[in-house]
Amino acid sequence: MKKQAVRYVCCVLALLLCCACGPKQEPSAYLFFTSDIEGVFWSRPEPRYGNEVTGGLAVLKSFLARQTKPFVLLEGGNWFAQTPEGTLSKGEYFNTAAASLPYAARLFTDKDLVYGWASLAYIIKNSPFPFVLSNVTSNGKTPAGAKPWLIKQAGKYKIGILGLVSQQAAKEKRRMGGLSISDELAAAKDTVQTLREQGAQVVVLLSALGVSDDEKALTDARLAEEVPGIDIILSSNLGREAAETQKVGKTLIVYPGSKLDGVGQIALYFNKNEELTDAQFEDIVLYRRDFGEDPAVAEKIASIRRTARGQMNRPVGQMSRVLKGNLDEESPLGDWTADCLRKWAKAEAAVINSDSLRADLPEGEITQYDLYGVYPYADHVTLLDIKGAALRQALEAGLSVPHNFAQISGLRVDYNPSAPEGSRVRYVTLNGAPLSSSKVYRVAITDHMLAGGAGHDAFIDSLEFKNTHVEMRTVLRWCLPAKTTAPLPEGGRWRKVK
Repeated sequence: MKKQAVRYVCCVLALLLCCACGPKQEPSAYLFFTSDIEGVFWSRPEPRYGNEVTGGLAVLKSFLARQTKPFVLLEGGNWFAQTPEGTLSKGEYFNTAAASLPYAARLFTDKDLVYGWASLAYIIKNSPFPFVLSNVTSNGKTPAGAKPWLIKQAGKYKIGILGLVSQQAAKEKRRMGGLSISDELAAAKDTVQTLREQGAQVVVLLSALGVSDDEKALTDARLAEEVPGIDIILSSNLGREAAETQKVGKTLIVYPGSKLDGVGQIALYFNKNEELTDAQFEDIVLYRRDFGEDPAVAEKIASIRRTARGQMNRPVGQMSRVLKGNLDEESPLGDWTADCLRKWAKAEAAVINSDSLRADLPEGEITQYDLYGVYPYADHVTLLDIKGAALRQALEAGLSVPHNFAQISGLRVDYNPSAPEGSRVRYVTLNGAPLSSSKVYRVAITDHMLAGGAGHDAFIDSLEFKNTHVEMRTVLRWCLPAKTTAPLPEGGRWRKVK
C-alpha cells in the first residue's frame, strides 16, 4: 500500500510539473501603435541603439508583412511638425508615404493644428485610412474622412476604437473656424457604451490628451479611473523618446515613444469565451538589419526627402567657420544659439539645452535645411520672470542632467564639476554683475525646457512665464545676416574652479 501511495503521489507531482512546464499561451491578436512620428519617417542611424539603422515607415511595413497573427495598426498623431520633410507638406506627406500601410485608424493632436483647421481638415478628408474623432466636429458634423468610432476585426475578435483630442488643442491657435472639441469625459462615456452595444470585445482609446500646463486638465490616468470599460489607452502627444506604460485599474495605458524608431506592440489574450483576459506591451525596435525595408515605401520617402531638400536649399546666411556642438560642455554652437535666443527675446539671459542642437552649423553658405538639421524641433521661445536664487538653482540642477549641458548667454558661471550635487555652482554673474538672490530677472528658454522635457525642469520655479509661440528655428534664421557673415560667439561662459 505504501508503494502504491508513493507511486500515486509521484504521478500527481509529475502531472503538475508537466502542466506547469507546458506550452505558453500564445496571443490571439495584436495591436500595433505609432505616435509622435514628428516628421522622422525614414530609417536612420539611431544613437539610442548604438547608431544601428532603425525606424521609418518602410521598415515598419516590412515588419508588418512578417506577422502571422491578426492585428490592428493604429496611429496617434503629431506626425509631421519637427522636420522640413514633414512641415513643407503641412503634414500631407503621410497620406502618400503611408498609403500602402495597413493602418486602421488615426488621430490628430494640437501640434497637427499648427497650420489651421482648414489645412488639417483637407488632410483628414484625403487620408487613405479614417481618423477616429469621438469629440471633434466641424460646423456641427463629424469631419469628412473621419468617424466618431470604429470597430475593426482582428481575426474573430471585434476591436472597438474611439479617439479623443484635448479641449485645449485649439486654444491660443489661429484659423480654427468651424472646429469644435467637446468634453472628453462625456464623449468617452457615451462612445464606450456604444462600442460595447455594438459587440466590441476590446475597447481601445486613441488619446491625444498629452501633457498640459493646466493642472486641472484631464489626463489619461484620470480618464481611466472615471470611465469604466476602456481596456487599453494608446497615448500620444507626450514627445518622449522612450516607451512608457501604466496600469490604472483594469486599463493598460501605453505610450510607444517618438520618432518611429520602434513600434508599440500590445499582445491580446482571450479565453475560450472570447473574453479579453490580458494585454501585454512590448516596445519593438525597428532594426533595418532584422526586418529590411519595403522598396516601394522607401522610394516614396526618398522622393519626398529629395523634394524637401530642393525647396530648403535657398541660402539664408553665411558663417565664417564651423560651429560645433557638445552635449557635455559649453560649445561654440551652444554659445551662438543662446546669444540668438537672448538677443531676439530682448532678455537679460538665455539658457538652451545642448541636446536640442542636433547637428553642427557648417562653414560658408547656410540654408534653411541646415537650420532644420541644427534644431529639428518645433520648440517655442518662452520668457520667464525668475528670481536670482531660483535661476542659480536651475543652473545647479542642470549640471545633474547627463549629456545635456546647459548653454547660456548673458551669464558667467564658476563651477566645480567634482563637487557634490547641489554645491557645484560657486559663483554666477549676469551681464557683469553678481547674481542677486532676491532680484527678478527676465530669462529666455524654450517651452520644452520649461516642461522639463530636457531634464532641466527647475525653471518651473519661475514667478511668471509667457510662451511667445515663435519657433527656435525662426530665431536662428533671424540671427543670420543676409549679406555678411554672422558674428562668432565669445566663449568662456562656464569656468571650472576648485
